[in-house]
Amino acid sequence: SDVKYDASDDVSSYNVHNFKVTLSYTLHGRRYRYDSRGMFSRKQDAEEDAAQQALHEIEQKQFSQPVSRGGASASQYKSLLKERYCDARKLQAPQYTTDSSGGGFVSTVSVPQYRSVRGPLANSKKEAEQFAAKEALGQLKLI
Repeated sequence: SDVKYDASDDVSSYNVHNFKVTLSYTLHGRRYRYDSRGMFSRKQDAEEDAAQQALHEIEQKQFSQPVSRGGASASQYKSLLKERYCDARKLQAPQYTTDSSGGGFVSTVSVPQYRSVRGPLANSKKEAEQFAAKEALGQLKLI
């Protein structure tokens, strides 16, 4: 897979450069994108911050395989989140917000009495929502 950094350079009226970087790559047909968290005075610092964002998410996620041997298929994570967490605790259903991003879709699921969880870049809105649900289930230690 090819890793690509895209930098934007904002020059202030004081001739100070500020950089924001997007790191993007494709792995197993899926596109991933990570932005630096802010503007940096050095391009290298912005690149390192974007890389740290990617590493953090990679460490937190299980991108490759759906749960097997009686577990969930890739299309069942939303149902599992609703049933195993929300329904079991008599909570409202999770709410999904999906945005197009970098040629794909990124979804964030708001889980009642927990928090919002963002999934990785996906090829479709449906896939993005499943990824976000899978991430939430993992953080809740339900898969």
